[in-house]
Amino acid sequence: MSDVAVLTAKPDLAIYEELEKAGEMLGVRVRILDALRLAALDAPPHCWQDGQQTAAGLGAVLPRVGNWRPDSVLAVLTSLRRAGVASLNEVGAIRAGRDHWETACALAATGLPHPETVAGSEPETLAAAAAAAFGFPCVVKQRGSREGIGVIRCAGRAELEAVLDSLWRVGDEVVVQRFCPPGGVSRRILVLDGQVLGATEHLAPAGEFRSNAARGANVRAVAADEQMRDLSICAARTVGLGFAGVDLIPDTDRWVVAEVNPSPGWRHFAAATGVPVAERLVQALRRRAGER
Repeated sequence: MSDVAVLTAKPDLAIYEELEKAGEMLGVRVRILDALRLAALDAPPHCWQDGQQTAAGLGAVLPRVGNWRPDSVLAVLTSLRRAGVASLNEVGAIRAGRDHWETACALAATGLPHPETVAGSEPETLAAAAAAAFGFPCVVKQRGSREGIGVIRCAGRAELEAVLDSLWRVGDEVVVQRFCPPGGVSRRILVLDGQVLGATEHLAPAGEFRSNAARGANVRAVAADEQMRDLSICAARTVGLGFAGVDLIPDTDRWVVAEVNPSPGWRHFAAATGVPVAERLVQALRRRAGER
């Protein structure tokens, strides 16, 4: 049996200990690869660490690509894939899922409901486009934002232009999206290999429209109806992700896709639902290794 691995720039997270313990229970060795200590070689493709090829004996990998050195982590993943290591998420799908504009374009191309989105550079031009497309209030997002960081609600044109100007001057790439009322609530659906693992509801603290668990939202398990399940599975498939956290938000009388996260955490999700996410991931990695 080949080893399986997690590729991450933050190898000390507690969820990786869960994966190692799940691997021990299932008879699978789970290796935690510190992406910052790896070098990717193009020819022949392999990853180097301390004079050894990391890909040796490795059957499958779970890439965890956050906001810390994402391009460097993806370079390592590219070399692992070229060396024949299977992956739960492919490089192109991770890039699309990490970028709110690319995600919006993928969802729009397949007709999946999501907040209308505009992208651009010059602040006045982008503000004018947003005002014409969907008006106010609206939400500004850094294209690679996560956990509600870099997400700002703007009530009117002057506020929007001021926010865009500030972000433009520091070189941030952004999108502007229509604000979906009422705000402050979302559903997180974990999708693995086309199957829904479960769902949680996130309720933001009073006065906050961002319902991220990292920002203090209350998390509880909920049942996902067939429409939610189908929407989440389709969203993950549309972006091309084998493992994804799909965030749904209410838009008056319907649910729309707010985000398709290629590196979702599961600590709050597992605590609320009781779903053994780490065990399911190791099983999926073992299948990938066997298929290889």
